[in-house]
Amino acid sequence: MPVSESIKSEYTELSAPPAGAEATWYRNRGYRFERLLVNLLHADSLDPRTSYKAPGEQIDGSFFLDGTVFLLEAKWHKDPVPASTLYQFKGKVDGKLVGTIGIFLSMSGYSKDAVDALTLGKSLNLILFDQHDIDAAINRDLGFKFVLKRKLRQAAEEGVVYFPTDVEVVTGSAASQVDIERLSFDSATGSVFSQHPPSAHATDLIVVCEGELDRELLTFFAGKILAREGSLKSIRIVAAKGKVSAPRVANAVRALGSERTKVLFVIDGDGDVQMSRDMLKRGVDFENWDAAIPEGEIEDWIGLDRRTLKPSGAGNMRTVYLNAAEGIDIQQLRNSDSAFAAFYAAVAEA
Repeated sequence: MPVSESIKSEYTELSAPPAGAEATWYRNRGYRFERLLVNLLHADSLDPRTSYKAPGEQIDGSFFLDGTVFLLEAKWHKDPVPASTLYQFKGKVDGKLVGTIGIFLSMSGYSKDAVDALTLGKSLNLILFDQHDIDAAINRDLGFKFVLKRKLRQAAEEGVVYFPTDVEVVTGSAASQVDIERLSFDSATGSVFSQHPPSAHATDLIVVCEGELDRELLTFFAGKILAREGSLKSIRIVAAKGKVSAPRVANAVRALGSERTKVLFVIDGDGDVQMSRDMLKRGVDFENWDAAIPEGEIEDWIGLDRRTLKPSGAGNMRTVYLNAAEGIDIQQLRNSDSAFAAFYAAVAEA
């Protein structure tokens, strides 16, 4: 069922702050966004409850689906949410009835280490949403329940708490965002079926990276490489939302291509390339894959040090990354950096 025009209109307005908007406007946006989410949940018959206080804590809201209660926390801040904020919310969920699941929605995304920190060595009872997911639910008429069920399935089957809603499709002439796969799960039959025809582009290579900014950077470089090589082959790039999640997401999105489609991982080496490669070997459950792993971080390719970058909103950080990438001599980088050379070769030979 299409999302109502009133919800779409409200969401569009909240997504475009007026010029010179003051702090009061942004605070008010948070309250309005909570009401919008309640209306979105009502539209999917999810029986939402608005913000309430439990002993010693504040809960943004809750809803009910297929016998499970979900606690909801929604943030629309300027900067990505850190791991500490996720831990605080997880503590609230841990203190509730066994089987309760937390839904954390950050419209500004999450810090690069937040998802891995949440996943490593802990019971998984949180599902993470971001603006891409809400865009899909509202602007693409998928609805909140549809996006949630897809994420729940990947969390149950692959342990992915932050399954991405879209990938980047890159050709030598253009780049655009599309859905990974609009899948629906039929609980009566236990089967999965597709809700849209296959993409018009055959997938020649699937690239799995860690984060959204990494994806932006690889999209830029892949487009440049395909243009240099005069190729119109199709490259799909997906952000796994964390290093540890990369093999799990790759297992889940393998269906994007054929059995012959190669998967390339581009993840940070963090000072130990072999350890990173071994992590992939333990987690990937198919054979046709390779990895391009920088000794340190992917930011090394563009001369940036992530530790010294000050968060200034996702849009501004994207500009910083792409401006730095524009000044890179691709051939020189290819000659001097073996990991970039491996990425270049995989894209060119796709």
